[in-house]
Amino acid sequence: MTLKKEPTTQDLEHVRDELRAEIREGRETLKDLQAAIKEARAVAPRIVTDLLTAEVAKQLEKLSDHTKKAMDDSAARVIAKFDELFRVITGQDPESRRAGKASIPELLAQRDLPQEADRA
Repeated sequence: MTLKKEPTTQDLEHVRDELRAEIREGRETLKDLQAAIKEARAVAPRIVTDLLTAEVAKQLEKLSDHTKKAMDDSAARVIAKFDELFRVITGQDPESRRAGKASIPELLAQRDLPQEADRA
């Protein structure tokens, strides 16, 4: 049988001092962690705001590009319709010519002919 040796007072004091040092170190670490958490809580809203601002700017740029493209396409369609209307009115439209439809200037000329004949 082995006999267990009773710890001496010096051994107990040494263990107590080590435990106190560990507790002190733990408290210092806890204090550092609390300071880091406080700093992170202060920085987080700024980071989120910066990220949100950047994303909103990016999405607004995309929206602006899409809107400009849509407006340009719409303007081009309107101009094309006016060009088509001009060709129809002036008799330059190939479909109207093939269908035998008279142009507006021709219709006006035909309308004026009977009035000139009545004057004579």
